[in-house]
Amino acid sequence: MSLALPRTRANFDLRARLATWVEHERAFGRFQLWLPVLAVAGIFVAVELPLEIAPWWPGAALIAAVSARFAAGRSIRFAPLAAPLLALAAFLAGMGALGLEERLGGTPVVRSAQTVEFSGRIVDAEVREPGRVSAIVAVTEGSFRGAMPHRIRLSIRGSGPFPVGAAVRGKARLFPLQGPVYPGGYDSGRRLYFDGIGATGFAYGPPEVTAPPPPRSLPALVDRLRSGVAERIEATLGQTPGAAFATALLVGRRGAMNADDVEALRVSGLGHILAISGLHMALVAGSVFAAVRFLLALWPRLAVSAPIRKWAAVAGLAAATFYLALSGGSVSTVRAYVMLVVALAAILLDRPALTMRTVAVAAVVVIAMDPVCVTEPSFQMSFLAVVALVGFYEWWSKQRTRLVRGRPWPVTAFVLGLLLTSLIAGLATAPAAAYHFHRLAPFGLPANLAAMPIVTILVMPAGVLSLALMPFGLEALPLALMRWGLDLVLGIARAAADATGDAGLTGALPPAAAILAAFGLVWLALFTAPWRLAGALFIAGGLAVAPLAPRFDVMVSETAETIAARGTDGRLALMGDTDGFVAELWLKADADPRTEAAGTARCDPLGCTLPLGEGRLARPVSPRALAEDCALAEVVVAALTAVRCPAPLVIDRRTLVRHGATVAWRNQGVWEVRTARPYGVVRRWQVEPEVPYD
Repeated sequence: MSLALPRTRANFDLRARLATWVEHERAFGRFQLWLPVLAVAGIFVAVELPLEIAPWWPGAALIAAVSARFAAGRSIRFAPLAAPLLALAAFLAGMGALGLEERLGGTPVVRSAQTVEFSGRIVDAEVREPGRVSAIVAVTEGSFRGAMPHRIRLSIRGSGPFPVGAAVRGKARLFPLQGPVYPGGYDSGRRLYFDGIGATGFAYGPPEVTAPPPPRSLPALVDRLRSGVAERIEATLGQTPGAAFATALLVGRRGAMNADDVEALRVSGLGHILAISGLHMALVAGSVFAAVRFLLALWPRLAVSAPIRKWAAVAGLAAATFYLALSGGSVSTVRAYVMLVVALAAILLDRPALTMRTVAVAAVVVIAMDPVCVTEPSFQMSFLAVVALVGFYEWWSKQRTRLVRGRPWPVTAFVLGLLLTSLIAGLATAPAAAYHFHRLAPFGLPANLAAMPIVTILVMPAGVLSLALMPFGLEALPLALMRWGLDLVLGIARAAADATGDAGLTGALPPAAAILAAFGLVWLALFTAPWRLAGALFIAGGLAVAPLAPRFDVMVSETAETIAARGTDGRLALMGDTDGFVAELWLKADADPRTEAAGTARCDPLGCTLPLGEGRLARPVSPRALAEDCALAEVVVAALTAVRCPAPLVIDRRTLVRHGATVAWRNQGVWEVRTARPYGVVRRWQVEPEVPYD
């Protein structure tokens, strides 16, 4: 006798409905859109694995998965396995791409601080502040201890300029790549490694230029063009905030911008204007596309008989290519260019210019070019915004005829479109912005509503026109209009930043919060059946776990040169380097608006102490002081090796050298510890820090 319960009508209906939804998504090819997402997941897993990825084993597994998928597709019995096998193949492709880039796209890295004499060629040089240039040098010779990196990044004070392609030689103090300043923080050393930069440091005086750039060098020609445009802007507009802003938008050089203006743009939610990305590419290419199409349409016979839309698309592509070279070709700009090329290619092939398939193709191309870029905030924010916008407008195109009667006025449609675009893009990028930058922009929507029409209608068209007129010396009027618009944008940014104050600080978020929120957003955008609403549950889950990140009571940099302790007032107090880069990021991660937090450290020749909420943190500088502090202090942080130390929490030289930056917090009276490298130095970009003896 069977004991199985009879199937209820509700169960039957639910199964039938789910089957209908699955068939609907399959018919419209929505499941295939998840393949780039799975490849991104594979890259993330490969980055976090505590071992180097040998490309051959993900490659072998990928071949096996693809072969099994085709075999399953030809078998009725195993046909249900075809989709999971394809998903597995996409995941393995991501892992293999990262492993291949780690092997072939990286560089030897400097393992210890050293003074070297070097020779090489300038790859990039940009003025960061008056009298200081940040330069990247492709090294050809050098007195390195150990392997010679492909490139080094130097801070140079003194005379210049240093044209791209010029041969130089000089003397520099170099340091190893720095790891995350706290566990879960941004790993700048990883990005530098994949950019071919194996050390950073400063030059002892300006390097000597031993040879000019090669006369037919394309990078040198582009650099001269960029420098010429920047000089014409400064000559026309003077050294004003608007001129510096215009230079940043047109040639990608932000060194002349005031730090307060840059911070105001970020706090107000207008920082995306500074990043030469999809917005600027679309405005440049769109302006040229519209202008060319309008001019061609003035000839009725030509407009009827010729594919003027395709001709305009080719002109837009040429303009975007020129702008890519002029703006410096940063990672975010290249990514935006790839997406634009895919969209314009769709026009040339008589396909819709911007669909979710277009976005998926662009993502695949970008991932293939630079797999590790998926860990960067710029990739995440740009694609989250585009996926959300395309997903919304796909839904809206189906609902518009049912919800809207008649055609809205053009002005109404423009304002409504701008409002929705700003709102959706702001919400879509919020998880990545809060996770990486520990800040949201409460007044981002009104600031964007006020500023973006100025950028769209005035600033970028005037910028494009000024570039077109520069060869004829007629750029003064459009540049003046551009500066006027940018001054308005800066005014809006300052007002929004003043109104925001400290309200936008979020502090460090747990990775699960950002992952759940981003996954829910992608789920909402990619699926079209009613089960897409389940994405809201993932987003709600991300919001629910966001406040659960622990507040660190102790923070120690990887070199022990900066230390923080949470005092009786509940705020972090720092000793050591209290106003440097590490301290700034720590305070942001703690949602602390202070720019520095020098604590009430008590020091004597034997060491220093900081008060904790319970007890004290001690930093001894001698074996004698170490023994005393181990007996009396709650927390001991030492550049020495503490062999037998009875203190409740000990962070010594061994911990820092092997595991890097370390944090700790009390959990029901017991200290919990987290490190930046839990498994030690296991990847090619990771370097054991040099912890100086006191």
